[in-house]
Amino acid sequence: MNSFKYKKNHLFCEGVKVEEICKNFSTPFYLYSSKTLINNFKLLHKMLNGINFLIAYSVKANSNLSVLKTFAKYGAGADVVSIGELKKALKAGIANNKIVYSGVGKSINEIAFALKNKIEQFNVESIEELKTIAKIAEQINTSANIALRVNPDISAGGHPKISTGKKTDKFGIPISDAKNVYELAKKFKSLKIVGIDIHIGSQIRKLAPFKKAFKKVLSFCIELDKLGFNIKNIDLGGGIGINYDTDEQDQKFLIEYTNLIKSTFKNTNKKIIVEPGRFLVANAGILVASVLYKKTIDSKNFLIIDAGMNDLMRPALYDARHIIRPLKKKVKNKTVKKFEVVGTICETADIVVKNINIYKSVQQGDYYFIDKAGAYGHVMASSYNSKSIAGEIMVNKNDYSVVKKRINPEDILKFEKIAPWLKKN
Repeated sequence: MNSFKYKKNHLFCEGVKVEEICKNFSTPFYLYSSKTLINNFKLLHKMLNGINFLIAYSVKANSNLSVLKTFAKYGAGADVVSIGELKKALKAGIANNKIVYSGVGKSINEIAFALKNKIEQFNVESIEELKTIAKIAEQINTSANIALRVNPDISAGGHPKISTGKKTDKFGIPISDAKNVYELAKKFKSLKIVGIDIHIGSQIRKLAPFKKAFKKVLSFCIELDKLGFNIKNIDLGGGIGINYDTDEQDQKFLIEYTNLIKSTFKNTNKKIIVEPGRFLVANAGILVASVLYKKTIDSKNFLIIDAGMNDLMRPALYDARHIIRPLKKKVKNKTVKKFEVVGTICETADIVVKNINIYKSVQQGDYYFIDKAGAYGHVMASSYNSKSIAGEIMVNKNDYSVVKKRINPEDILKFEKIAPWLKKN
């Protein structure tokens, strides 16, 4: 499935030698494989066959228009959390009736825009949000499809900053309160109750939390059916974890996960919505960087590259570990030593990879790449330290194209101005 392979010691993305791209574009840049995106989507689609389902790609993982368009061509829906993501999904050609709108802080303007574009459903996260959606829908003389996001109070493990299903997290409505909120929703003529939604976290690599959550949501859905609610959609959220330490996807876990969905919900006759993000895009992208300097302090070796936490926030934010490798494997001088790979940002947290084997002969100008950077990479990039924001390039077979230009300081300056009173002598 992974289209990043070494051929005669040189890294290729599909049919393109990555070093050739480096000759034409400054590092750092993100590089995506369209083939890997398609393969990942087709694999998940195939494994869910046998039930009524919708793959609503989690746009927050990677919102590049070309990535969205790739999935749209194969029938994907979208899970969005902002008006910006919604506009991108629509522009990429994702059908409005395949779009679900999540997130705890939907603004009035965002709700109105989504209503006018007749999305599949709002995943409602609070009573105040419910009332706001009802009011706006009434004002513009339409009805809003809603599902309640219920919080099942399940710990999914992993890093606490990507947990979303515990009672102490900000997301959703406690499952113990949800029945009363559904009853409240029935009172609004402008609301149409169509579903139920859960999402317990991200980067989950154990089946047990999913099993507990799915059992809870199914039990609650049966209860709602008995009360006369017409629940047609069960949105299971995302959270499928991947192994950042290996080259290929963990298909064994994916098989177990999809089998669990099918065995749990096969008799419900409802549409099962899944919201994968990381699984679809992580291994479809890399971050290419250049070596700037190496230095040694006491016995600790540092390798300074031109990509840092402004380009890839995950290591600093989540203590995430990525693999870093050279674009060109050495035939001679293959001796390695331990390095801490760091970026250029003036923060101690700007560590890209800790304690990793790098060629001892590494030198200024060598090209390296950070693997599995397709998810939560460029979307979290910033211009901190007034740095450029890396561009994005996509490969298709033997061809490649810039799908987002590099944003330089000169571009950022166009959005700023000096206050008029500061111009006075």
